[in-house]
Amino acid sequence: MPDPKRHPLALTIAPAAPKAPLSAPQRTFNRLSQQITNTEQALQDWEQAMADTQQRVVTDLLPAQQQYLALRIQLLQQLDGSSQAIKLGNIARETLSQVIVQLAAALIMECSDDTSLREIHQRHGGAKVMDIEALSASLEGFFDFRSGDAEETATGPESFTDFMERMIKDRLAAQMETLRRERREAHGEDSEPVDEAPERPRTGAQKARDTQQAAQAENIRQALRTIYRQLVSMVHPDRETDPERREQKTALMQRANQAYAGKDLLQLLALQQDLGQIDPEALSALAVDHLKTYNQALKEHLARLKARVQDIQQRAAAGMGLPFFAPRSPKGFIRDFEDTLREIRRATAGIQQEMVALQEPTTLKAWLQMQRREIRRQQQMERDTEMLWGVDEDY
Repeated sequence: MPDPKRHPLALTIAPAAPKAPLSAPQRTFNRLSQQITNTEQALQDWEQAMADTQQRVVTDLLPAQQQYLALRIQLLQQLDGSSQAIKLGNIARETLSQVIVQLAAALIMECSDDTSLREIHQRHGGAKVMDIEALSASLEGFFDFRSGDAEETATGPESFTDFMERMIKDRLAAQMETLRRERREAHGEDSEPVDEAPERPRTGAQKARDTQQAAQAENIRQALRTIYRQLVSMVHPDRETDPERREQKTALMQRANQAYAGKDLLQLLALQQDLGQIDPEALSALAVDHLKTYNQALKEHLARLKARVQDIQQRAAAGMGLPFFAPRSPKGFIRDFEDTLREIRRATAGIQQEMVALQEPTTLKAWLQMQRREIRRQQQMERDTEMLWGVDEDY
């Protein structure tokens, strides 16, 4: 019996003779088969990378992020204490307050329940900070949504995107309903809606295309069903008395069921070859119409596989807080994860060293001078940006 495990494979049509050229449909079959094989392998690589990374998130990334957050809070508390315990000049004290306000504002966004952060922020003249909950409430008010929708749906990067899309769609739907109601009132009909404009009749070319697509779908369904039935007749475990062979046939039957449910023509054909129901020459002898039906099935299956790869890429990007188009490959995604983890650990070590050094008043004053230069540089960049936008608006 063949190996019952599913595996990526590329079935190819060989020339009927050593130097005989392949027909266009045969070349298309080989190209699609190879693309499907490559895409299935990419999907498996992504799934493995996601599984490996999810485990590392629990064991490595989350603890590192929690330690980094805790140290930033400790640094804020130390700087707040230094502002009261260490004698500083007016400029140095002003700079220290600016640094504290910036750090506290960032931490409030991450730890909205920690009231001590708001106290430090306000003590040094910080303006009111809108945390994530307040931002969600603001969005609900803007989109005229009932309270609680954000809490039910906006639980992560992906769900927050879905939440925003749903708000926009529902807002548009409400606007359309308002327009329909106004139209009914304009026609003096309070309860019955005005009949919508009749749908334009489909052209002959559109009808022909619909008929062709329906025929293609039926041909694909029949082709897949025929192969599946042939496989079932050979591997159905209920017809096997030998326990070992029954177990093998059960696995093969599961593989056939999975391929049929997924409309995976290549896997069904591979099973037929493994079981000796067809040989490589059988594909070469397929009629042109039959081969075109196979090619259409392969195109649709390839599109589904690409969509699955794109979905897992977007989930990988959302999990890392990256743009949806950022992950280029599973290896690149793992490198990004390792870089992120390495950067957090490096920043954590830097804060630990900084906290020790800043206990010395002389070091603190020198550090504040560097911070003041950085603040001035940022302020200059903001002014330059505002001037640039002002110039653009003049045109």
